[in-house]
Amino acid sequence: MKSNCFIRFCVVACISLIFFTINQDGIYACDLCSLGGFGGTTGAINPISAESPKKNKYTLGYVLEYQDWGSVDVHKAHELHEEGRDAHARKNDISNSVFLGYGITDAFSISLQVPYVERRSREVHEHDLLGEDQKSTGLGDSILLGKYKFYDKQFGLAGIFGLKVPTGTTDERNEAGEKFEPELQPGTGSLDYMLGISANKKFNHLIILDGSLLYHLKTEGDQDYEFGDIIRATIGATFNVIDKEKKPTLNLLSEVISQFANKDEREGETVRDSGGTTIFFAPGISSQLTEQLKTTLSVPVPVFQALGGEHQELDFSVLFGMSYSF
Repeated sequence: MKSNCFIRFCVVACISLIFFTINQDGIYACDLCSLGGFGGTTGAINPISAESPKKNKYTLGYVLEYQDWGSVDVHKAHELHEEGRDAHARKNDISNSVFLGYGITDAFSISLQVPYVERRSREVHEHDLLGEDQKSTGLGDSILLGKYKFYDKQFGLAGIFGLKVPTGTTDERNEAGEKFEPELQPGTGSLDYMLGISANKKFNHLIILDGSLLYHLKTEGDQDYEFGDIIRATIGATFNVIDKEKKPTLNLLSEVISQFANKDEREGETVRDSGGTTIFFAPGISSQLTEQLKTTLSVPVPVFQALGGEHQELDFSVLFGMSYSF
């Protein structure tokens, strides 16, 4: 009975958030998809599990995130730019992150994630370079998170809190020497705050449910630009195909990610072509290769995108994580 109540709670919460966001105005990608360093049941990707590293235990890992964007007509994008619109022609974004998690107690853990970001696009602003490939690379913004598990009986509940620190590069320039727009910079220049909650439930040795709800409060960064606040809800299931007592294990993952963002602001003015809702379905696999080594592969695919104004759609993402606990 208690297990059934937990399932109903997770389903209702996820559906409620989807219906809440479905009439909003659009977002570009899965912001904060690759949060690692907390261990948990489904690896280093999604969601942020209520499970934590044990006291005095470390988790060292690597996360690769690849985002592929739908193609756009560079001439149309250039015309929109000339009209004062926020137009881009992104090709793909790649983030390589390292993270370190530490269990201060069995219930309280902290994690630091540091990314190196590469953004590829085509020029749409400068007429003489129209359509040419451009690349922006550099250190991304670091993420420092804490997690406290405050309930662990019929299911687990943990509070999440953190900071996104402006360690990223914000002065990358195109071939004409012009500074890239904030969306195309590796970093943002803003100090952001995160607060959320996560839950997990083990039904038996075969099925585990995880869910998380995270609010990302953003502040003004470089170029007087402020990205919109984000609400992100994730619910995921892990199905153990090969028993966890045997190594390596094999798990099938299934996740739904619903993400809503407010519109951005530039110099205090609302950016029309920003903000909104994206819903992802993310199938994946994970494996506990040894007692210490875990890998996860997930492919978040957008199944609903309500983009604000004229904005590119995301085709798909690929997330790969590897973590070592000691």
